[in-house]
Parts: sequence; C-alpha cells; structure tokens
Amino acid sequence: MKAINVLLALLVSFGLAFGVAELGLRLLGFAPPAINTEFDPALGWRKQANSKIHRESGEYDVTIVTDALGLRDDFSSTEIPAKPEGTTRMLFLGDSFTLGYTVEREDLFVDLLEKAWQREGRQVEIINAGTQAYSTDQALVWLGEHGAKFDPDVVALFPYENDIWWNAQATYLGEGKPLFDESGNLVSGELPVREPRGWFGSTAVGNLLRRSEKMPRMKVGDAGSMTVEQTSRLTAPPEPTKIAEERTRLLVKKMADASRALGAEFVVCPIPSREAVVAPETLPAGTDPARPYQLFVDAAKAAGSRTALPLEPLQAAAGNGWTPYYGRDFHLNPQGNLILAETLKSNLEAAGLVPAAGADAATIHLARLDGSTPPPAAPSKMPKWPFWFLGLWLALGTLYTQTYKDENTGLGYLKVAGLLGVVFATAIGVTKLISILPPFYGQLLLIGLVIVILTFVLYKLGDRVGTIAELMKAFTLRGHWYLMPLLTVLLTVGSLLVVAASSPLIAPFIYTLF
Repeated sequence: MKAINVLLALLVSFGLAFGVAELGLRLLGFAPPAINTEFDPALGWRKQANSKIHRESGEYDVTIVTDALGLRDDFSSTEIPAKPEGTTRMLFLGDSFTLGYTVEREDLFVDLLEKAWQREGRQVEIINAGTQAYSTDQALVWLGEHGAKFDPDVVALFPYENDIWWNAQATYLGEGKPLFDESGNLVSGELPVREPRGWFGSTAVGNLLRRSEKMPRMKVGDAGSMTVEQTSRLTAPPEPTKIAEERTRLLVKKMADASRALGAEFVVCPIPSREAVVAPETLPAGTDPARPYQLFVDAAKAAGSRTALPLEPLQAAAGNGWTPYYGRDFHLNPQGNLILAETLKSNLEAAGLVPAAGADAATIHLARLDGSTPPPAAPSKMPKWPFWFLGLWLALGTLYTQTYKDENTGLGYLKVAGLLGVVFATAIGVTKLISILPPFYGQLLLIGLVIVILTFVLYKLGDRVGTIAELMKAFTLRGHWYLMPLLTVLLTVGSLLVVAASSPLIAPFIYTLF
C-alpha cells in the first residue's frame, strides 16, 4: 500500500510541475497556435470545413471561420451552386495573404473587392481558396482537383516570395507536400498520413518539445546568413535557389495552361514583401527585396498571362503616409489590403475581365493612392490593462482598508494605487520593449527575464531551498500524496513572502500577486 501511495505522490508532484510549466510557457508566448487544418493526401493539408479559430497578437485580433467547403467563404453546403447567368466567377488562389490570416473578412482584399463590384451593379462572385502556407505547387494541385467544380471565368494567383523555395521541396517544415520535377510532372504521389497533434501537442509543453522543425537558414557569403525563403532576394542566388526559381517559372506556366483548360483567364498578382515596398535603410550586400516579385511578373508574362501589379501602388501609398504592413508580422494589414483591392479593381477592369457596371451605379474607389485623401486610420485595439488596474485597485484597496481599519481609507486606496502603478508600469514597459524587438529576440528577452527572476528568488532563499527539497522528499517517500498540493501552495507562498520581506524592489510585485 505504501508503494502505491508513493507512486501517487510522485504522480501528483509531476502533475503540479507540469501545470506550473504549462502556465509559465503560455505566459511566455509558447502556447500552441490555433489550427484549422487537417491532413490531405494530395495537398499535404487543407482547412477543416465548418471550423472556427481565433488568432490574436499585439497587432491583430482575428476570427477565421470556414464554410461547408473548408473555404473562408459562404457556402452552406458541399454542393457548389451553378454559376448564375451573366455572372463572372473568379477563383482566388494563394496562401495566408489570400486567406486573410491576420485580418477580418471585412478588411480582406478578396471581400472588399467583391462587395465593391457588387455595389456598382456588377455581377461578380469571388471564391477565396487561399490556405495558409500553400506554395504555388499546392495551388496548382488544388486547381486540378477542385477548379472545374466552380466553373471559373478568372483564376487569380497571389504568390509570395516564400513560394519560390518551397516549390522545389517535398516537405514544408516537416509536413509532406506536393512536388513537381523539372519536367513539370507530379512526383510526390499520395502523401504519408500526418501524425495528429493530439492532446500533448495541444499543450504549451508539447508545443515547445515538438518545435524541432525550424526555418532552415543558408550561408550566403557577404550577405551573411538568411532563411532559405529569402535567398531569392539575392542578385546571385545559390544553385538550390536557382533550381527553385526555375521550378517556379514552370509551375506558373502549368497554372496558366490549367486555367485555360477550364476556359478561364489566368492572372498573376504577386504580393511584394514589406522590404520591397518600404526599403530598410541598409540592405544586406547583394540583395534586392523586389527580385522575387519581379520573378513572378516575368514568369506570368512568359506564360502569356495577365498580371495585376501592386508594388508601385503600395510604394506610392507608403510615400503618402499609409502603413500597408504590420510592424512585426510580415502580412498586409487592413490598409495594405485596401490598397491591394483597389489595385486589382483598376487592373482587372482595365483588362476587361469584369462585367459592366449598372447604368446608375457610381464608380467606387476603395483607396485613393494619389495623396488626395488621407489613409484610413489603422484599427486600434482597446488596451485591457486599465480594466485590470481598476479591478485590482478596487479589490485590493477594499481588502486593505478592511484589514487595516485604523488607517485612513483614502490613504489606503492611494497606497494600493501606487503599488499597482509600479507593477503595471514595469510590466507595460517590458511588454513595449518586447513588442518593438523582432519576435525571436523579444521571446529571448522574456525568457532571460524569467531566468533572472528565478535565479534571484533562489539566491534570496539560500539554504531554505535545501529545506524545501527535504520536505518535498519526505512527504513523497511517506506517500502523503493527498497533501502534496497543499504543501506546494504553502511552500510557494512562504518562499515568496521571504523574498518580498528581504527585497524592496521585488516586494510590490509579490504583494500585488497576493
């Protein structure tokens, strides 16, 4: 019986440690990302039908909902309705930019464009077939498997620079994906079944342990080291990148041929990177951020396809005070989506690919890019800290004044406000510093701060650490598993109070915690 109790004590201790680690990792930003994809034997992955995920960062707060077809669209059934008489149906293919991974649908260029045309009395339907992390080869396979069902009049591809490298790879960060050879033949066949994430992979601990697949980097001489996705920016790219570029040109040609086989016009609208639009003050030697964009433009022209070219409009808008991209995230923000929608609108109308407007309809300009009107204000998120501050102040202030009734009530609330002010000012300052750093360095800074704090706590506890370890060992070996949670709480509270009593700088944070 004692052995069973000891085992239970060990299990409870492990559970407590796991819970603390899970909570800490989530606070440090290691929570597993929300996913809405599932395995697909031909494409590698596809969006789940009728799914809903929430994505949030310091820059955006987005809910992504898919329909019955697994698209970010409005199909209520798996039966695709026939195209209405006189309607032009467009099929938009691409990755997270097309899906709108960082914007709500009302701010996404796909929906902005469709609604603008419909308000002008034009009979246009746009199907959003974008899927996060898809490269050009996956768009081609998707078109071959599903394109005919939609009977499109226009097929538009929205590639990004990272397509180029992955177009010559059989996996994407460990996930199997389609691969075409140098002759344009699909050689990947049916892909191996992807292992589901499972409950452990859905935890922050599991997510950290499974992050073995990092973005590969490549040594590129004078330009230093860069991710393989960015090597197409090199004016003299290495041989593997040259192969990927040639494969990309071939895939664009195959997409053009596949679109024409469906009786549709093919349009290529490359998405430029932020660095191509707003060039940084210093660029790595031998690089041109606009080179991947131009590669897609040239590939489309070589394939005899039409193009929509957003680079110059985005550059002009940036010069007129617009901010088309997020600060940390590399995607287009609502302003950038608005500019892209206006660019597509003018380009596709000029190409004669859109039905005529209604007789009484006024032309809609989604974005004036000539500087005649100011850019729309970027949406700002309501900060949550004032509500936390107010709630904690009222709760802790009331608790303080009720505990120390001999003290002046107003002075008691003022002391609590000052204590909370120190805590919140420090937290907001650190958060702001992390937000302006690149994500990797920001996370590194946060981990470093946690290590420093834990080291400081252990230093202040001194020999008490040994006493704590002896107590935990004694309770475990005696099989007092039912007392382990209580013991852990008491030891944690006691340790924090010891540190608070000896450290005036740390005390406000600990007392606020209590």
